[in-house]
Amino acid sequence: MISRRRFLQIGTVLALGSFGAAERSLGEAQALPSIRTATLVVPGLPGAWDGLVIAQVSDVHAGPYMGRDRLRRVRDLALSLPADLVVFTGDQMDRRPGDAETFVAGFAGIEAPLGVYGVLGNHDHFIDPAISEAALTEAGVRPLVNESVTFVRDGEPLHLVGLEDLTASPGRGPDFSAIGRAGAGFRICLCHQPGGWRRARAAGADLTLAGHTHGGQIALPSRRVNVARLHSPYIAGPYRRGGAVLYVSRGIGVGAVPLRLGSPPEIDLLVLRRAAVGRRAVA
Repeated sequence: MISRRRFLQIGTVLALGSFGAAERSLGEAQALPSIRTATLVVPGLPGAWDGLVIAQVSDVHAGPYMGRDRLRRVRDLALSLPADLVVFTGDQMDRRPGDAETFVAGFAGIEAPLGVYGVLGNHDHFIDPAISEAALTEAGVRPLVNESVTFVRDGEPLHLVGLEDLTASPGRGPDFSAIGRAGAGFRICLCHQPGGWRRARAAGADLTLAGHTHGGQIALPSRRVNVARLHSPYIAGPYRRGGAVLYVSRGIGVGAVPLRLGSPPEIDLLVLRRAAVGRRAVA
């Protein structure tokens, strides 16, 4: 099986068969993210947390194609949103040690009423997990590495659990038992790769937030071309299994090639609602 990186490069060549397509894809890659709003109806959400708003920022890939000025504009866009909580779901940095400094310079000052939290992705490990964690902390993002934080509203707990990346080196892998250790109550899990959802929901996660796929980055539905399908059935948006929900963000940055086509960058504004008669599971 060819690598995801190589598949993306080949897919780009096949998909961009004209100058016009190449021009559009470059424009999408360089655009500021749109705001994608989704209402997620999740069974078990306590009444005290009905209406919680989460801003999800994923796959920033601070580096050559995502410089400081553009990052600052993304940060300001995130700060303008009516979010109670901001979460980063991995790949904040691209792959060079200097990318950590770029991320800090761009996102320093990010804040939210309930705080800002994040997990590492595979690209954050390409640098060094310690450097990537330090960059998050310096920017004002609390890293959650197989640990949780608990919020209480009107006596109702809500747990936010962050998992290490699935591809972390031995001794640093994801500890899904951290979900159960968070305690009784509603549990939101941050897991960079959607491939971890099965184990996360088995461990008790009610809602899992992921990224990693870039929505395919090169996605042409009319031709059934989507690079993300090489590795995951979960491409973008909401998915449901029983009472558990997964939400996958298309993210902001780019990976192997600085192009996006049919999968524009986004910040996700997620509104959590209690299950109720007549209310759709995912809107």
